Amino acid sequence: MSRENIADASKPNAGRIYDYVLGGSHNFEVDRQAAEHIIKLLPFIPKYARLQRWTLQNIAAELTEKRGYNVIVDFASGLPTEDHIHYNVPEGTIVIYSDYDPITVEYAHEILGDTPNVYYFEADATEPEKLLNNPQVKSLLTDDKKVAFVLWGVSAFINNDGLIHAVRYLHDWSGPDSCLVFNVQSLNRDDPTSQKFVEYYRSIGIPLHIRTSEECLDIVHPWQLDGDDFISLIDWHDFGQDELAEEDIHSFGPMGGGSGGYLIKA
Repeated sequence: MSRENIADASKPNAGRIYDYVLGGSHNFEVDRQAAEHIIKLLPFIPKYARLQRWTLQNIAAELTEKRGYNVIVDFASGLPTEDHIHYNVPEGTIVIYSDYDPITVEYAHEILGDTPNVYYFEADATEPEKLLNNPQVKSLLTDDKKVAFVLWGVSAFINNDGLIHAVRYLHDWSGPDSCLVFNVQSLNRDDPTSQKFVEYYRSIGIPLHIRTSEECLDIVHPWQLDGDDFISLIDWHDFGQDELAEEDIHSFGPMGGGSGGYLIKA
């Protein structure tokens, strides 16, 4: 991930662009201009952003109510607004958010205030060891290290080396039966509009790494996918193919721009 635009209000930031697309107010004019340009290229982007965020609500309930995790560690969290993880977990669940952008972290602290059992730290998703070895974080984690990790909506912003390091460190650090929720962010790489989208992100200092689900399965090894394959965002939400315009399907593919799944440490 490029660090050139961190804490710099003169350059677009991926997290703040995402906030604007979701209808948030924690962004700058440069982020809004970038977002509007991106939406002109790919009008499906606002729907895609909502699909990504809606899925987190399902993930929160699945991890706690069905799978029994009491601690969730979320990387590259963005802003913890009312549709984020901590709003959708049982009382007493510890939620640890993080982001590498100090401006996002500052806004997040304002949003969370003194919300019990919810914490937000400045940390890079490519260096999970720094977050997990933070003394305050260590004091929150269980001795058996049975933790649910969430790496959602960020894989396209991390190169292969960074992503491989992150997922393997989490696997080696965690205890048995831990879980990693992972999201594949995909585009039709042969589509000229998608290529313009990727090139525009590169031009503003945010290189994208678009992968197939098969490529991601190789990267997340030795985590084991719980199921036969990643689940498309469309199927995850029962959103319906009829909600996609023809140009949406051509650029983002029939999966709605991505898929995801629960990965287990055996």
